[in-house]
Formats: sequence, structure tokens, C-alpha cells
Amino acid sequence: MRGVITGREVLENLGLIYREFGATCLLRCLWVLVSGRSTTFLEVACQPEPQQERYR
Repeated sequence: MRGVITGREVLENLGLIYREFGATCLLRCLWVLVSGRSTTFLEVACQPEPQQERYR
């Protein structure tokens, strides 16, 4: 099993990534592709959601 997927694999599976992981994960994957950063899909997919500050 490999932990690294290529940009081509991400582009070939855009629909699957969107359906299974959501729009936020898809956008993070595309951002990593554009930025040229080296990372694994697991690091991108499992990032915690940013906490939104609640105003009272």
C-alpha cells in the first residue's frame, strides 16, 4: 500500500473524493496540487475542520 497519490489520480477521482470526503477535502486536494506541496492524501483528508469563532 502506498500513502502517496499523484495529482493525476486526484484529478481522475474528483467525483469520488467529493462524494466520500466532501467539498472541503476536495478543495484542499486541489490547493495542494496548485501549491506543489508534497503530502499524502491522508494528511489532506484528515485535517481537522477550523473552529469558527462564535460571537455573542
